[in-house]
Amino acid sequence: MKKILSKIFRFVFGQKIYVEKVSKPYVIKLQQEGRFGGKIAIVTGGSGVIGRAIAYRLAAEGAKVYVCGSRPLSAQPVVDEIRKDGFDADVLGFSILDENSTIKAFQAVVQKEGRIDFLVCCAGGGAREEMKPFIHQNMDVIDSVLNTNLRGSIMCTREACKQMVNQKKGNIVIISSTVGICGMPAYSEYAAAKAGLMAFVKSIAMELGKDGIRINCVTPGIVERGTIDDVKLERIHKTNWLNDYGKPEDIAGMVAYLYSEEASFITGQNFIVDGGRSLGLKNN
Repeated sequence: MKKILSKIFRFVFGQKIYVEKVSKPYVIKLQQEGRFGGKIAIVTGGSGVIGRAIAYRLAAEGAKVYVCGSRPLSAQPVVDEIRKDGFDADVLGFSILDENSTIKAFQAVVQKEGRIDFLVCCAGGGAREEMKPFIHQNMDVIDSVLNTNLRGSIMCTREACKQMVNQKKGNIVIISSTVGICGMPAYSEYAAAKAGLMAFVKSIAMELGKDGIRINCVTPGIVERGTIDDVKLERIHKTNWLNDYGKPEDIAGMVAYLYSEEASFITGQNFIVDGGRSLGLKNN
């Protein structure tokens, strides 16, 4: 069924509600209007389901958000959506697989804005249709998954930290996956990349905390992508202890918290947002 979007916005006691005809409401609970005013945020993977929700959330709370995509056309609809609702966003097109492209993109933001306050590393993904058991997997596929999920995030973090060290302040959130905690058959390269990010976060937190930089990891479980029918919903319910499914705004809300003053003494941690999926075996 073709996905039809119809947006309705209304404010009720600081809550912004986004209604999508083919899915449940997209709800943003604004804790403090404009609390990220004047902040400059970069969101990689901003055209994806989670990245889009994070980009919108940060913009709705006052930040200027650079929505990144390897193809500018993929990020433009997200920027258009944010701007249409009166918030500030721009496209930042570059490839996280290309070092020179990444360096130039971050330098361009610094040259224009003079600072980088927030970085969200959300770009990534598994092998998808090329997924195979490990012993049959091609090394070029393994390299691609490792480079996209691990190397790309490391490189973006390095470039953001160059500026953050100079300004003696900065905040980074890297999006991982519960697959990096528990593993999953036929996802070995993806699991390795996501687990690597968790260790990377701890090391950077120890290394750059003295420079006023905080870095944390947010680890989603199964998150709604598109329409969820009753059969799929029942299957998802069986994967976690809350008998529910994650929504993109659940991840965006955790990211926003980690960027807030309430989280100012938190760094190097992994926040799991998975309905308890990673707690242990669930038989029904």
